[in-house]
Amino acid sequence: MRRIDTRRQAKGVTLLEVMATMAVMLVGIAAAMTVVSQTSNSNRRTLTANQAELIAERTLENIRAQGCTVAPPCGNLVGLDKSREIFYQTAGGELLTVKPAGLIARQYEVALDLDGTPLVGSFENATTGLGVPAVTRNLVDGKPGNVVNVRVSVSWEEPGRSGRQVYVLQTRMAP
Repeated sequence: MRRIDTRRQAKGVTLLEVMATMAVMLVGIAAAMTVVSQTSNSNRRTLTANQAELIAERTLENIRAQGCTVAPPCGNLVGLDKSREIFYQTAGGELLTVKPAGLIARQYEVALDLDGTPLVGSFENATTGLGVPAVTRNLVDGKPGNVVNVRVSVSWEEPGRSGRQVYVLQTRMAP
């Protein structure tokens, strides 16, 4: 006579094992979605900063193209000191001075600061000098420098961050 084994191994998986596997998979999928979301946010912030850099470079190149007068040092640029301009950049890369209707565009504010001998009320004109090293320092024995410090600041509002984000380019110009 044949005995029936009551301790027979169960075949397949139990409901508890399936639920535990699903929970582990859900945690993994949630982690992957978080990585994708954070990567997307980081890419957007990087793109925005790169666009601000391009705007600053373009502005600085426009100033450099104007050149500097000899006397007073870069006196032709005095009117640009403390000037501000608003730009809007579309997703297509267009740089506009007027907010486009019906398009999503990021607003950038460009601020200029020039420091030098003809710019008495400029940002760095204090008892400490005009920048470091001072633009009025002697470059040749006994002759003051003929140099102007040019700073271009581009700022924008970044969603999810407090305050304005700023990108700054600075150079010095001489006739």
